[in-house]
Amino acid sequence: MSNQFINYGKNFDNSFNDGHFENISSDECAIEGFCSMDPIVYSLMEILLYELKQLTYYYIKMQELGYENKKLKDKIINYLSLIIVGYEFNRSEFLSFLSEIHVQKEGAEKSFVSVCEKKNIDCQILKSNVKFEKFDLAYLVKQGEQQAIKRNKLLNSDTKNLYEIILNLIKSAGIRLVELKCYTNDYLPEEDAILKLFNNLNFSTMTETKLIKKINDFAKVNYDIHIKLHKFKEEYYGKICLHDVCVGVKEGKSILASGQNLKDFENILEATKNTDINVYTHDGLIVAHAYPKFAKYKNLAGHFQRSLDSVQFDFASFKGPVVVLRNFQYLLDRIYRGRIFTTNLIAGKGMTKITKGDYSPLIDAAENSNGFLQSHKITTIKVGYDEKEVLKKIDKLIEKIKNKEIKHLIVIGLLNHSIVHSEYFSEFEKNLPDDYFVISTVIPSKKDNILYFDSFFNSSLIYKILAHIKDNVDFYDFSASVFITTCNLHTISHLFNLKYLGIKNIYLPKCTSNVITPGMIDFLKTKFDFKQVTDNPEKDFYDIQT
Repeated sequence: MSNQFINYGKNFDNSFNDGHFENISSDECAIEGFCSMDPIVYSLMEILLYELKQLTYYYIKMQELGYENKKLKDKIINYLSLIIVGYEFNRSEFLSFLSEIHVQKEGAEKSFVSVCEKKNIDCQILKSNVKFEKFDLAYLVKQGEQQAIKRNKLLNSDTKNLYEIILNLIKSAGIRLVELKCYTNDYLPEEDAILKLFNNLNFSTMTETKLIKKINDFAKVNYDIHIKLHKFKEEYYGKICLHDVCVGVKEGKSILASGQNLKDFENILEATKNTDINVYTHDGLIVAHAYPKFAKYKNLAGHFQRSLDSVQFDFASFKGPVVVLRNFQYLLDRIYRGRIFTTNLIAGKGMTKITKGDYSPLIDAAENSNGFLQSHKITTIKVGYDEKEVLKKIDKLIEKIKNKEIKHLIVIGLLNHSIVHSEYFSEFEKNLPDDYFVISTVIPSKKDNILYFDSFFNSSLIYKILAHIKDNVDFYDFSASVFITTCNLHTISHLFNLKYLGIKNIYLPKCTSNVITPGMIDFLKTKFDFKQVTDNPEKDFYDIQT
């Protein structure tokens, strides 16, 4: 495919920076199944996962016996957010954190044994394959390597892939759940559902059939988390509206924020609102511009992004400090020491951790940076949507479906990164039959049977449209296809969300192996009947028709 869904490898502009920065990409797999990850980090993450799984087991066992520990539950879910971090941890901080988790696991185990003895019941204690005779880096790395070898020998390839899917779903749901907890202290049943799914990874004897069922069952939970988070954010920040966002920079001191957590971003804007520092969104954080509450911050200057596939390129070319928000999900092979800050639980090597809501180190770094010497505008893009107008158009579409004027619905654009009119979907436009209908955020067409929404980063828009259609049309009887247009941490989660909604044909884009490995893509296609675009759009379109 000469031009895929988004322009991977193309930079927005190269006039921000005087020097040359290479377009960094990492497709190599250091260890099977974990690509672009340092082997030491991989081994430490193996230990972290192992301890968290056992801690979760004892939490659930105590809950089943009638003992609830809400603080421990919150901690476990926050701990789970660490497994998505792609940068290399500050190792001393990580060892301290791992020690804390290990102590909590041992405490939970002792509490469980004590309750069992008190109730005079036979309780199963998990055997631990990891020894904690000392907490130094070399020792724990070796323990992690040994545990990885045991796991790989114990599990067949299909089971390993199913475990990897479960872990990916937990990562995706956990990210959203951590953010959701920023807006409510109410009990959320999805918290227990995540921990129960995670606990399944403690048992190597679970059959493939059971694992597949648990994955499919969790799709509803995952979808509910997605919808609840969107609802809470709209209640807190106002209903999403269509908004023009300037991509570029203004003259002056600057801070770049990247990640997903809007509450952390709001805190940064609050901390800097009485300064002359311009704050910019990066990557998926662009959605903040669609919420009315953020419009009150005069220091929110716009969106900075020069590359669609290299975070390093963007960070290196920004003339000020960068803050990585909680649950930032990209791999960082190179850290620009002294310029990267984070609100995450653990800082990366060379990062400065923001603690107790004190943003003064970040502000000082911005004040002491060169900043941008002149303003530069690249383009203006639209973010968000007018929900009433969207649903009016969808209601007309629903009537056509009910009147059997439409044979097949195609939705294109979940999470698209750009408004590029790609060659691939140009073929769809050329060959689209009159009784087929396309809803797209990629094809700016004037055809009567293509409904185009100019919306950047649009997962909530697509889900609202599909949910509204589902309320009126049975997707199990009516044929529909969805083309996901970007690969990231949430892509596998979206696959199962769409399957839960009843979509028959769900297409993955081309994915780099550091996001989804080729082996995992083949497994998803074989076991779950998901599909992937080929280099031949005519063939893909023919497959949809047949």
